[in-house]
Amino acid sequence: MELALAEAMREKVLALQDELLKMPQADIVTIHSFLPGVYERKIVVPPGVVLTGAAHKVPYRVRLEKGTIAVTTEDGVKVLTAPCEFPAPAGTQRAGWVFDEEVVWVDVYDNPDNCMDVPTLDDRLYVVTELGLGDSRTDEQKAMIAHRAKLIDAGMDRQQATDMAVKALQLEA
Repeated sequence: MELALAEAMREKVLALQDELLKMPQADIVTIHSFLPGVYERKIVVPPGVVLTGAAHKVPYRVRLEKGTIAVTTEDGVKVLTAPCEFPAPAGTQRAGWVFDEEVVWVDVYDNPDNCMDVPTLDDRLYVVTELGLGDSRTDEQKAMIAHRAKLIDAGMDRQQATDMAVKALQLEA
């Protein structure tokens, strides 16, 4: 995907993420598995769910074990049906829509030091913003997301809304 197209897709993913954060969050199950030199993060996503992921800092492999999903890729939106596997470059941030059957999606990472501390792995593997990661958000982050959504609805741009929501929560603490 050429750079301009990739940037346009990323902006669309971020805009979708903004809208999704205004809604009740889907019940997505996350399962962490560890093998020698490998960390696997598996998510089980219910049918009909629209979701976005975090931007990745490192290259990894994706393994779709179950279901069908329309997902953003380096080559545009693709419909993927399990089973399939493919490489994903660093910098990737995806959005997807799950069809009529739950999806089981696995991200597979090199883990040369066999780290089993999930927060440490999150910091190594993902661009973790002030908003946190879906399965590990604190109550404070959830409150910030709600405040940020109101600011965006009022016409503020994404970064200004994030900055203001962070400041508001810092004042409350």
